[in-house]
Amino acid sequence: MNVRELMTEPVLTCTPQTSLAVAARLMREADYGTLPVVDAAGRLVGILTDRDVCLALAGTRRNAGNIAVREAMTANVFSALVDDDVRSALAVMKQHRVRRLPVRDTSGNLKGMLSVEDMVVRGLAGDGIGADEIVEALRAMYTRVPVAVELTPGPSDFTPG
Repeated sequence: MNVRELMTEPVLTCTPQTSLAVAARLMREADYGTLPVVDAAGRLVGILTDRDVCLALAGTRRNAGNIAVREAMTANVFSALVDDDVRSALAVMKQHRVRRLPVRDTSGNLKGMLSVEDMVVRGLAGDGIGADEIVEALRAMYTRVPVAVELTPGPSDFTPG
């Protein structure tokens, strides 16, 4: 079974010039956690997650309408090709701990999105992917690696009450 058979299309996208406010509104309205970022020719140039939006806003006092997606997006995007086997796509997800992969053609044009959920809903039937393979990948994706965090004192905009 190949990625084309399981991917979701059409894909909601944004551009690097889109503001975070507009991108976040698109995510909310479509109930998406990620937006692929494409250039004017439709080539995949990045991906923006709801987490990217939150972290970009947490690190600044700028308004979301004044921050471009290119400032918050991840430019090094892991993706799958439309004709890849679903097992190879799942291996990419597992290795890089991502639940969603943009799907592109060999020219880099975005064609769809493939999520772990797509594999569960449509891939478990027939000659698709096995439930045990999905569970193994999810375990790898969700392995927590503790990180020491030290908060630095600084000015705060927080006002109690």
